Amino acid sequence: MRWLFLLLLALGPALPACAGEVTATKPSDISVTIYRDPGRNGGNLELSSLGGFAVVTETRTISIPAGRSRIRFVGVVDGIIPESAIVTGLPSGIIEKNRDAALLSPSALMRAARGKAIKLTRTNRTTGKAETVSAEIVSADENGVMVRAAGGIEALRCSGIPETFGYGLEAEGLSAQPVLSVQTRSSKPITATITLTYIAEGFDWAANYTAQLSPDGKTADIGAWITLANGNSVSLPNARTQIVAGGLHREYVEKFVNNQPQVIARCWSMQRTSDIPLKPDRPYSLVNPYMPPDTFGYGGAYEDKNGNIVVTAMRSPPSPMMESASPVTVVSAASLEQLGDLKLYTVPERTTVAAMQMKQTRLIDQHAVPVEFYYAAELQGMDWRTEEQVQGMRMIRTLNDKAHQLGLPLPAGAMLFQQDQFGRTMVVGEPDLADTAEDEKIELPLGVSSDLTIKRRTLRRDDKSQDSEVVISNAGSSDLMLELKVPLYGAGRLTSPDHAYVKRDGQPLFVLKVPAGDKIVLRFSATTS
Repeated sequence: MRWLFLLLLALGPALPACAGEVTATKPSDISVTIYRDPGRNGGNLELSSLGGFAVVTETRTISIPAGRSRIRFVGVVDGIIPESAIVTGLPSGIIEKNRDAALLSPSALMRAARGKAIKLTRTNRTTGKAETVSAEIVSADENGVMVRAAGGIEALRCSGIPETFGYGLEAEGLSAQPVLSVQTRSSKPITATITLTYIAEGFDWAANYTAQLSPDGKTADIGAWITLANGNSVSLPNARTQIVAGGLHREYVEKFVNNQPQVIARCWSMQRTSDIPLKPDRPYSLVNPYMPPDTFGYGGAYEDKNGNIVVTAMRSPPSPMMESASPVTVVSAASLEQLGDLKLYTVPERTTVAAMQMKQTRLIDQHAVPVEFYYAAELQGMDWRTEEQVQGMRMIRTLNDKAHQLGLPLPAGAMLFQQDQFGRTMVVGEPDLADTAEDEKIELPLGVSSDLTIKRRTLRRDDKSQDSEVVISNAGSSDLMLELKVPLYGAGRLTSPDHAYVKRDGQPLFVLKVPAGDKIVLRFSATTS
């Protein structure tokens, strides 16, 4: 074995010396770029299930000793993808990266204290005074917390009198905030300003539009808000913020899930089972506590499926636009840049993307945008039913170009149309706007018309053709323009129409003016070849 000793002695100077653990300062500068959930094209956001992500860049300072050391970045976003982290500014780069998931929580504290000496503080039954005794946590899991004290082993908080415990965390590796750690080496002590960049899950953003129609319905003032959402437990204060619009392809990333069981202090009721006669039709059970009427909505206590008592905090009812009450930051409109085929909007002022919150910042303000109202419906060119009735949809249309006071990429989002009627502002429609490029047509549905009735009747048909009659009635007090689409497939074509039609997207389209309080009759034939 002498040769092995000599070999280890020779290799000894080459082994890396660990200089210990150092912690980087808090970020002195933060930038965040938020990408929308690729599978969501409009719609509302929910903090509990955000499918987007963000690229976070932090500037920090670190004093690195000579030799090999472990650097801890405390307070990174808990949705961090560790393999995406890039650290620049270190003298010799990174040896390894770790995502430290041992976050401080009541359950983690209990698990860390197992088998360790603790100070148990409880109320003396005789004197009524608090006293502190030495004890040891024997077990701590979902089945309960057991402690060993002078009187033997007992369940924590089952004595019927107040009790708690204290325990030091110095060497347990628990952190109140998420931590990313990296290992590096340096030939000499150095203080460096480094940049940490990483991707984090649990973010998203959406656009919300408001359109105030003029009294004559010919123009609209359109404004838009960017709603930023952070579903993580870490805030990004005073951050330079950007959002990216467009259809970004992204492969699924498997997320870390902490499967540690929750520690619950369970115990029996104060009576013994021998004190209560057992009845065949009534098994033993814990006494249910009183629960106020608003238990399951806005605070109180309730019993979960396992019989545990859970106390909830009072919360406010959700806002119709947001899941939680969130601050609104009013700033000038965001500037637009190109990012490949994507669009990059920059919020002009720094903003705090707070933990578990949504907030809004201004996107656009466009005035006197020309709009046009019309009605749309669709009939099948060849339909073997004898009769059918379809509904007409009230529509609004404009063009996303400079001539129509727009001409900028519009990200997908919900749009609210309003108009003043009878001295009050009334909702006209709430359609969803898809991602709209510059110079693209915008056509949005406002709702089904109750004044427009469209009925089709088959006059004659055989294997290759069909004659149809369509009666279009307008019960309203003003004329309306109807665009009636009659799709045909394969070699089908329209013959003998008694009204002129045009082709749009390769399909016949009748543009018809229907007088107020009147009706028109349309006849045409359709063939399969």
